[in-house]
Amino acid sequence: MKTIVKYILIFSIFGACSLILLDDFFLPLLINSNEEIYIPDVRNKSIYKAEKELNDLGFFIEIIQSNYNVKFAPNTVMEMSPRAFTKIKKGRFIKLTIAGDKKNIIVGDFVNTSLTSAKLIINQQGLQLDTIIYEYNNDFKKDLITSQYPKSGKILQTNDKITYIVSLGNPPNYYIVPNLININFSKAKEIISKAGLKIGNIKYEINNDYLNNTILEQSITGGLKLSFPKSIDLIISRDNK
Repeated sequence: MKTIVKYILIFSIFGACSLILLDDFFLPLLINSNEEIYIPDVRNKSIYKAEKELNDLGFFIEIIQSNYNVKFAPNTVMEMSPRAFTKIKKGRFIKLTIAGDKKNIIVGDFVNTSLTSAKLIINQQGLQLDTIIYEYNNDFKKDLITSQYPKSGKILQTNDKITYIVSLGNPPNYYIVPNLININFSKAKEIISKAGLKIGNIKYEINNDYLNNTILEQSITGGLKLSFPKSIDLIISRDNK
C-alpha cells in the first residue's frame, strides 16, 4: 500500500512539473515561434549593432562577408535578406552582407602585357585604373603596356589607382590633329594622347552656354596633318561656381 502511495505521489509531482514546464516554457516558445513581426532596416549599421537588434527580436543571423566597398564603412551592413520591413516569423535566419576592409595588394609587373589583360587583373585584385597615357614606341607592339606607376612590387591598398603608359606601335609618317571642340576635357586628354600629341597650355574661360570642362577652342585646327608631334593649347569652359 505504501508503495502505491509512493508511486502516486511521484506521478503527481512529475505531472505538476510537466504542466508548469508546458505552461511557462513550451507553450510560449511555440507561440513566439509562430509570431510574425516586421524586420527593421539595419542597413548602414555596424554588424555588431545590427546583430544585437535582430537577436533581441528573436532572429538568428547569417553573416556574408563581401569585399571592400567605397560606399560603405568596413563591417557595415550593405544588404539584408529578407528585405527590410518584410513580415516574417521569429526564429528565422536573416542574411546580412557585410562590407569588407581594405587589403594590402602587391602591384604586379604589367610591362609588355596587353591593356585589356591588365585591366581585368587589377579589377579582380580590387585596384582601379587611374590614367592611360598613349605614346608611339618602336620597342613595343600596339596596345602593350610600356611602363606603369606605381612600379611592380609596390604595396597598395584596395581601391588605390594605377597609371599605365601604352604603346601606339611604330610612329606614323604624320600626325593628325583631332577636333576637340565641344568635347569634355577628360575625354579630350585621352583623344590627344591616342593621337600621339600632347596638351600644351590650358586656359579656363567662364561660359554658361557650355557644360563645365568643355573644350571651347584649340590652338591647332582639327584635321591638320603634322610632320612631328606638337602640343595643343586649350581653352576650357568654367561656370560661375
